[in-house]
Amino acid sequence: MARPRALSGTDGPKEPHSVSLKVLRLSRPSLSLQYPLPDKNARISSKASLSYPFETADDGFILSPNVTLPPAFGSAYVGETFSCSLCANSELAPEDSSRVVSSIRIMAEMQTPSQIFPLELSPNTEDAQNGGGGGGGGALEESQSLQQIVKFDLKEEGNHVLAVRVSYTETFMAPRSSEASGEPQAAGGRVRTFRKLYQFIAQPCLSVRTKATELVSLEVENRSLGPYGKTKLLRYALEAQLENVGDGPIVVGATTLNPRKPFTSRSLNWDPERPDSDTATPPTLNPRDVLQVAFLVEQEPGQQEGLEGLQKDMSKEGRTTLGQLSIEWRSTMGDRGFLTTGNLMTKKR
Repeated sequence: MARPRALSGTDGPKEPHSVSLKVLRLSRPSLSLQYPLPDKNARISSKASLSYPFETADDGFILSPNVTLPPAFGSAYVGETFSCSLCANSELAPEDSSRVVSSIRIMAEMQTPSQIFPLELSPNTEDAQNGGGGGGGGALEESQSLQQIVKFDLKEEGNHVLAVRVSYTETFMAPRSSEASGEPQAAGGRVRTFRKLYQFIAQPCLSVRTKATELVSLEVENRSLGPYGKTKLLRYALEAQLENVGDGPIVVGATTLNPRKPFTSRSLNWDPERPDSDTATPPTLNPRDVLQVAFLVEQEPGQQEGLEGLQKDMSKEGRTTLGQLSIEWRSTMGDRGFLTTGNLMTKKR
């Protein structure tokens, strides 16, 4: 008969931790929906179906002034800021005086498809006043918690993993005898840690498609080439289609082109900074709506910065880099989004 294998430390029963971790995503609430009854029904009041009746209820409008918290995690979009609350809770029973939890520390990192980013934690107001900043805290009594806020700008599409590690010191207190008085004495202690992973997918909110068309070059005089010398300045029309691929409507804000030297750009779109756009309203894109924007890109006369690189690119590859497109937007509840494209290039000649 074979001898039974000896049990290792990992094979034994695992003791439950004295501290638990709760992670809650922080997002703005939304307006709650309600369905008022029509006034034509004289037997039943039109406010009978309202969860929170009020005097100015509109029978034809389903949005109410009340806000409701998100029922689920929701969608995470590239360009937005992901925020969540990390809460370490003491699980000691009120009648358990044999253990004390102290030196709680929370550490977090975000694993993106390309690399790993350590995250900086900021305490809430109450924890900061109690000296719980920096991811650590003092002793926790029963039913107490330590909360930390983490924020991360989503810049990549794909799978993201929020890894949270919690460490704390668990001190065992000596049983107090009937004759003993004063503060209880510590009989021993240990440092315990655990780690949890939270996975989500970052998906695009805006899909950007661009097209660069070369225009007729502009000829200007160049005195360095003599009295009849002229220089041709390159000109392009850059068009971009912005499609809302998210789940809800968005309001498009500033859409700018950051040109690369020696080019300058001029917006041909709605622009809040333009003096003739006082009565204009920001464009709103519902899901699957497309917005067309355009820019005039011209080579700046007399600009020497970047001119050598432009000439090399045109002679070697037959195309050049115009710049990067920056887009800002807001969700229906005001969440800010920001997206910057890569370098936009012209077609080969």
